[in-house]
Amino acid sequence: MSDLKIKQDELLRGFVFRTIFVFLLLLTIPLTGSYYSQLFKTDWSHFQDVFQAVNYVPKFFVGKEWGFGSFSGWGIAFIISLIVAYVWGFWVKDSNQKEPEIYYWMRVIVRFRLAISLMSYGIIKIFPVQLPGPTLSDLHTAYGDFLPWKLYYLSTGVASAYYEQSLGAIEFLAGLLLLFRRTTIIGAGLATSLLINIVLVNYAYHLSDQLYSVYLLILSIFLLLYDVPRLYNLLIKERKAKPDNFNPVYKPKFKLPLKLAFVAFAIFFSSITYASYRNSNWPYPNTPGLNGAAGYYNVEGFEWNGQLKPYSTTDSLRWVDVVFERWNVLSIKKNINAPINALSPSLTFQKNGLEDYESKGNAGRFFYSYKVSGSTIKLTNKNNVKDTFHLTIYRPGQDIIQLDGTDANNDSIKVVLKKLPKEYLLQKGRRKKVSVY
Repeated sequence: MSDLKIKQDELLRGFVFRTIFVFLLLLTIPLTGSYYSQLFKTDWSHFQDVFQAVNYVPKFFVGKEWGFGSFSGWGIAFIISLIVAYVWGFWVKDSNQKEPEIYYWMRVIVRFRLAISLMSYGIIKIFPVQLPGPTLSDLHTAYGDFLPWKLYYLSTGVASAYYEQSLGAIEFLAGLLLLFRRTTIIGAGLATSLLINIVLVNYAYHLSDQLYSVYLLILSIFLLLYDVPRLYNLLIKERKAKPDNFNPVYKPKFKLPLKLAFVAFAIFFSSITYASYRNSNWPYPNTPGLNGAAGYYNVEGFEWNGQLKPYSTTDSLRWVDVVFERWNVLSIKKNINAPINALSPSLTFQKNGLEDYESKGNAGRFFYSYKVSGSTIKLTNKNNVKDTFHLTIYRPGQDIIQLDGTDANNDSIKVVLKKLPKEYLLQKGRRKKVSVY
């Protein structure tokens, strides 16, 4: 091979290296002012705010949230990387000699960036707040009336044998291993295998983190590729693999304090997440529902403007059934689909009463929050605040609720609800004898 060819290969390799370095740096370090303005507003007592602060999603502008269009910002970052890499190589003549040290520090940045993401995601699964189980309303919603992401969340939330917690433990362990140089390969291997599945799930079920999950997968693969040649020699060719003998010119004094800071963060974040899991009803409202009313109700009687409406499978006005949750939310099934809240799930703090998780992704039921004052009850649609009911409530029996009042159009309504003694196999258990009839 001629000296000219060797020189050209070195220049190309150096250009590719600088491009990758700048590209990963642009995606890793928050460069948007909105992130820092939100960071200063972070309430460190809310695990949702802390989670958002440490899980920066690399974006250069607000664009499409789904499909390849969501990666358009990365295209801008790549173009910038090409320009910077060219200028860098043009002005810094000995840049190739500094590559090993630059590569080392880049891996340090990527290791800690990936570690904090995996540890935080692991914690919200170990204390299962990311994927809550189904509500009573969910159990009375037809399978086809859920958006795909809601199906995934519900099916994972009901999985037995601590499946969600096990996923979280693996994520947390992978992040912990990434904090130490000697165990980076193990942590990167765990992270890569886990993140491949997470990326596929995001696209298969239309979750909201497809951009972020691909980004984390790129980071894990970047770390894994560093040791691939040695692993290939050891495991495939069965040859001796040389250890990583590169050390920085000076020993950084901040490495141990930085690792301790990450461990301290894990302890702090775990404590506030656990406190929320034990002491609040998140992602559902904390306000208790009507005393003794939680359950599934058949609509035995229904009058609209004084007109009795019998049971029907086509009448869009008549209620079919009603579910009272343990908190101050009830849901109504009608013979029409409800306007769906199509927003994807988001781990963000919402004030009590504004939580909308149960109504997201569910087109089978109309969800109403309610306030009780004496014998009156006001219902407000969680997806349409103009849809309200002002009703008087009567409870002539333990399992009977009567509602009498008007809706937002001042039409009168009278409803008689009877609670059904419904049992659910999910609560019975999977290895116990059950009697359905």
